[in-house]
Amino acid sequence: MAAEKNHPESSAMDYAEHEKTFGLFASLIKWGTVFSLGLTLFFGALTHTISWSFAIIVTVVMTAVVAKFF
Repeated sequence: MAAEKNHPESSAMDYAEHEKTFGLFASLIKWGTVFSLGLTLFFGALTHTISWSFAIIVTVVMTAVVAKFF
């Protein structure tokens, strides 16, 4: 059976590599979300749905909060 095979050449789990991969994944999700929200605010300001000052202030504050706390 496949579950009973022992592979002496297989190594143990590389937890350091798993943590590094998860850190990259979490970082991409975090900054991708910030970028998406910033882009949405930019297009809202571009179409005059919201003011430019509101878009800039919210984007700067959002980026600062994410960089500081997450």
